[in-house]
Amino acid sequence: MIRLEYLHVDKVLGKVGNGCTEPLDAILSSGQRVIVKPFNNIQGNLVLVNEYISYRMCRKLDLPIPEAGIAKIDEKTEYDEKDLSAENYGYCFYSVRIDKVAPVNLAIIPRITNKEDFYRLILFDHLVYNKDRNRGNLLVTSGKIIQMYVIDHTHVFKNQAIWNKNELQMGMASDDFNDHDIVDSNQQIYDLFWEYLNKDNDILLRIAQEFRMKLQLQDLEDFINELPESWRMSNDDATALKEYLMYRLGHLDEICTIITGR
Repeated sequence: MIRLEYLHVDKVLGKVGNGCTEPLDAILSSGQRVIVKPFNNIQGNLVLVNEYISYRMCRKLDLPIPEAGIAKIDEKTEYDEKDLSAENYGYCFYSVRIDKVAPVNLAIIPRITNKEDFYRLILFDHLVYNKDRNRGNLLVTSGKIIQMYVIDHTHVFKNQAIWNKNELQMGMASDDFNDHDIVDSNQQIYDLFWEYLNKDNDILLRIAQEFRMKLQLQDLEDFINELPESWRMSNDDATALKEYLMYRLGHLDEICTIITGR
């Protein structure tokens, strides 16, 4: 385990109001306003693993994602009993809150300054087997400069909040890089962007090559080693996850064909 300096959640302001993990609006010891997914949340602690590893991968692969990390909730955290309890004491995942954002819609896409990042987004979704890309986790800012941000990766690695070694190994054995499930499940959000962007296989292949250059096995090992012990998956599950992600990384060129239908 890599020893990190974790921030403290000083105050919980309340529940955000949506999201299956019942996220919280909170303030860190750094003064940052954040969205927190707490320890022992209703979806389980594996979703915290999913969030953190996906965040670290997004950063490595240059996807537009808000700053995030790990913080601690304890008896010194100020909160209302309707929002939190002592069972939630421990390490949580946080994402810095971005003000004045709204879900993406068709009319706003031409004005998004980084809409070309969609190519990275769709390839990333396929890399982590994310079937849960929707308008609620693809946000755009308002104002003169409109930017797109990706958030919420609780339901990744194919089996979402309940993946394990056996499921990942079965995916590799069945060549699941050929699956159309991701394109089909996320079609509504993807089609918004295909209204304005070409399904250019060459662009996707170039980005796939970038992904393979930027993301190495050692990076995945580092990301896993950064996890708090209380979140930890078994060594077998951790090894299988690394193998699964490297397997999908190695098949990104074939995945590009699935995306473009060519």
